[in-house]
Amino acid sequence: MSLLDNGPHTVKVYLEEVTEDFRKNVIRRPKADSPVTVTGCWMQPVASARGAFAALKVSDGQQVLVAYKLIARNAPVGWWSRVEWVDEDGNTRRFSVLGGPQVRPFSSMTRHISVTLREER
Repeated sequence: MSLLDNGPHTVKVYLEEVTEDFRKNVIRRPKADSPVTVTGCWMQPVASARGAFAALKVSDGQQVLVAYKLIARNAPVGWWSRVEWVDEDGNTRRFSVLGGPQVRPFSSMTRHISVTLREER
């Protein structure tokens, strides 16, 4: 039994779509409806930084950046996807893709995808 098939987390992946903005420029963004549910995956914390980046306005204080890595046997994640995860405390957390997605085509037993995510705050 592989950990890649039986991870403790479930996420929703909002697929990327190609559309046009108000100026008719082609843009990519997360599709707002019909998320894909990925079960048996891992949301692994990678890093966090507090105050490393100034906020846009002084009244906003400091930014807190949190990065996670999504590890799954398979997940339809693209560069412009959005990922939602309900953590162990019941909080819905939203992430944008920071790096990846990277397919790890090792063997049939260890093949998986990993994606570095940045929490949206």
